[in-house]
Amino acid sequence: MIYNPKPFDVIVCGAGHAGVEACLAASRMGVSTLLLTGNIDTIAQMSCNPAIGGQAKGQMVREIDALGGEMAINTDVTGIQFRLLNESKGPAVQSPRAQCDKKAYQFRLKHTLELQPNLQVFQATVTGLIYKDGKVVGCRTSLDIDFLGQTVVITTGTFLRGLMHVGQNKNEGGRLGDFSAKTLSGSLLEAGIELLRLKTGTPPRILGRSINFSGLQEQKGDAEPTLFAFHDTRDQGDLFHVEQTGERRAGWKPGSEQVSCWMTHTTPESERIVRDNLHKSAMYSGEIAGVGPRYCPSIEDKFVRFADKPRHLLFLEPEGRNTNEYYINGLSTSLPFDVQLDLVHSIPGLEQAMLLRPAYAVEYDFAPPTQMFPSLESRKVENLFLAGQINGTSGYEEAAAQGLVAGVNAALKARGEPPLIIQRHEAYIGVLIDDLVTKGTTEPYRMFTSRAEHRLLFNHGSAELRLFEHAKIHKLLSESRLRKISGKLSQITHWEQYLENNKTTGGSWADAIRRDKAAAALPAAFLTESKEVRAEVLYRVTYRGYLERERRQIEKLKDVEKIKIPSSLDYLAIPGLRRESALKLNQLRPENLGQAGRISGVNPADISILMVLIAAGRREKKP
Repeated sequence: MIYNPKPFDVIVCGAGHAGVEACLAASRMGVSTLLLTGNIDTIAQMSCNPAIGGQAKGQMVREIDALGGEMAINTDVTGIQFRLLNESKGPAVQSPRAQCDKKAYQFRLKHTLELQPNLQVFQATVTGLIYKDGKVVGCRTSLDIDFLGQTVVITTGTFLRGLMHVGQNKNEGGRLGDFSAKTLSGSLLEAGIELLRLKTGTPPRILGRSINFSGLQEQKGDAEPTLFAFHDTRDQGDLFHVEQTGERRAGWKPGSEQVSCWMTHTTPESERIVRDNLHKSAMYSGEIAGVGPRYCPSIEDKFVRFADKPRHLLFLEPEGRNTNEYYINGLSTSLPFDVQLDLVHSIPGLEQAMLLRPAYAVEYDFAPPTQMFPSLESRKVENLFLAGQINGTSGYEEAAAQGLVAGVNAALKARGEPPLIIQRHEAYIGVLIDDLVTKGTTEPYRMFTSRAEHRLLFNHGSAELRLFEHAKIHKLLSESRLRKISGKLSQITHWEQYLENNKTTGGSWADAIRRDKAAAALPAAFLTESKEVRAEVLYRVTYRGYLERERRQIEKLKDVEKIKIPSSLDYLAIPGLRRESALKLNQLRPENLGQAGRISGVNPADISILMVLIAAGRREKKP
């Protein structure tokens, strides 16, 4: 049966971190939105580490907040420990990270979806897509109920033909205790979308009361926690707003009652156990064909690839305030369960540890992301958007960022409006999406500060300033918050100019700050500004020379980005263009010369040939 004769504007398939941001973004833009999930009780579940943020990821969460997403505020009010990473380094690479109560995080987001206007949540497993004239027009489900939609966003995570491995034991599913989406892959292949396999893994979970904490190194949260959401531009009452129904979402005062994590390490006995049993590991026995994450290796990979390291650090992280379950960060494995027991018991503090859940690896389908436009719409099927691990990424933050952009662009497509495209020089989100659609990936993609050539501009405190115009144009934030951000930007600009142009002893105030920021006396009126304004002004003044150099480089690159490539261009017919480059350009169809130059295997000589050809075409068109 058809559920809705009148199509939804946006249908989102999957309710992980990408799916929840996609459906919230679309519904908050005022379009009718449907979220389909195989299990309503696992909405926004933290399948792996109960943490948000980290290097570059923390900055990306703040960008999600700047564009109206939910991940930052949800983390703040369900966080149980906050730490600022790289605190001793420059502000550009300082990254907030938080441990969350994973059930509180999940329950609050589920409640948020239930209370969201223009959004309907429905439990059903999507088994296939409905196509018409090369476009997607809806979804089929396991309940024999079809849903029609103008646009569809696929956010299936690790569930596409998901297969879990514990040694030689195999179980179908995208997550321990959950199902596998077995038929949707066939529907995507039917439409001409290429699918490959990737692998990820997760460590065992243990009972906290069985840990011997004596002798372990304690890691406390920061006394002054760095939060993710921009609380200074929110209205009072936004945090724990009570709905008209009297409902109040889960959560507590951000940064309150923080808990500790604990550090331990592997031993020579741990290494012996792993090496003696490598042949039993699903990864090393050939049972898994998918490529695993380079930057989050299994314990087997660590001992094999880093044989010179005497030991590997492990972190014991509580999964919440109302559970005694702990996560062993750094001990991802696909070894058999009996070997896992011996391995865990070889670790200081875990000699008597009781396992609650085994570690496992999961193998799943993904769609190489070069099959998408920068809007995250499929090049193969119109009105179909893909976001999250289906695009080859790893991590909650990368998924949420894509989900938000896909949700916004699905809503815009349904309304017949131009898409939101975030450029590489604007945000880590722009770098993430540009890397995916131009370079692709053959392994789970993880964001790092080193991937962004303009990362000096991406200090986490500036996210809502950098993305203000996008938020304003697409009405992603409330009018009240937009006004506050505008006022904040005005104050920052005023003080930046004041400090540069007004004198104090030995030069301008700005000169004094650049000589010795710690010792510089600052104007009394400046010290009355909010800490957020002060921090951004001091960052801009301190690193002025470097920031100006970045902006000059961006201006130079803009000229190349502005040169559009005709969509009908046949690269294989261009004289002098290397065949390798022509094949890749024909496959990826870049929209401009800047994007073409970032494609792996396309060199500057190829770009010069294209530039000459495009210039000649322009001259021919002139009367």
